[in-house]
Amino acid sequence: MNRNAVKSFALGVVAGGFVFALVMIVTNYFGIHLFAGSSLSDDIGKRAKVVESYIDKYYWKDDTSDKKISEYAAKGMVAALGDKYSAYYTSEELKDSMDNIAGDYAGIGATLQADAKTGQKTITEVQSGKPADKAGICVGDVVIKVNGKSTKEMSLSELVGQIKGEEGIRSVLTISREENGETITKDITVVSEKIVKKTVTGKMLESNVGYIGISEFDKETVNQFEKALTNLDQQGQKGLIIDLRNNGGGSLTAVISMLDRMLPKGKLITEKNKAKGDRVYSSTDDKCFQKPVVIVMNENSASASEVFAGCMQDRKAASLVGTKSFGKGIVQTIFSLEKSCGGGIKLTTGEYLLPSGRCIQGEGLTPDVEVKYTGSTKKFCATDDNQLSKAVEVMKEKLQ
Repeated sequence: MNRNAVKSFALGVVAGGFVFALVMIVTNYFGIHLFAGSSLSDDIGKRAKVVESYIDKYYWKDDTSDKKISEYAAKGMVAALGDKYSAYYTSEELKDSMDNIAGDYAGIGATLQADAKTGQKTITEVQSGKPADKAGICVGDVVIKVNGKSTKEMSLSELVGQIKGEEGIRSVLTISREENGETITKDITVVSEKIVKKTVTGKMLESNVGYIGISEFDKETVNQFEKALTNLDQQGQKGLIIDLRNNGGGSLTAVISMLDRMLPKGKLITEKNKAKGDRVYSSTDDKCFQKPVVIVMNENSASASEVFAGCMQDRKAASLVGTKSFGKGIVQTIFSLEKSCGGGIKLTTGEYLLPSGRCIQGEGLTPDVEVKYTGSTKKFCATDDNQLSKAVEVMKEKLQ
């Protein structure tokens, strides 16, 4: 066997079996046994022992913690499912995910983005009146240190974990920014506080047509939606346009609550679940919205937003305007592993069927009135938002 062949063989052994070695480290580090007693467990163990010996003997660095390796092992195991919606979360990633579902979190009111090539962490959004804004942090600032520690080798989740978590956490961010043609660095002290995400916007359009935009669905969205509805009713709305464009989904529980608010008693969705069997969700007679509704959607309207729009369409409670939706009709469940090995796991656990029995997975929702967006700006509700204009036109026809 020639030298290149030997090299290729060695690399193939390491690459092909690396995740199995990591699995072995998972079981050793956390003191747990995955797939105990199964043939898969035996196969993993054999491969892991072989590959682990290669890593111990040949890998030239010794600065990676067992914990980090074990976390990536878990990520690799879930990735082997080939399901882009399933994932293993580290403890920090799990907390971020649960914060998104809850709709509130302790933080500074700023959004960070990491450059894929350089790892540079840049502030991309600062919420008005929140701690970051009050402290003087600006969009475009590059965070180079947090509490004196360089952020260069930090993952984005590690950096965020240094800043958020509990109310009252004091952090010193060393930022770099351009001022008067020069690059300066400065230390900015910021204290975290409770942040409630604003996911609902409401306003009155022409001809007393109400408008509610929903950016995502979380626990706080339910209350914000109810307040917006009440406010528009008090202003005398005759019909309602709900904008779900670019809404990628969120909490199914929130969607069910909002559908219950909008619809009279009846079937909503059926969730088909491997572990728990079928579950049927229904609306009650507690409240319902008895005025015309038009829903605006696009190709980025997905998951929970498709549940909302699809149920309203199936129940003949709304007309859909825009373009065909994304087509995600499967359900993910997040399981916490904090009491066992740490972190959490998000798995696809079932699919949902709309009231008519249709599943939109891979199909999407077809609008009643198809209109492609031709506006000159990415900001919806601008003067040339032709999809919204069509929705108003459809509403006026309903009100005649």
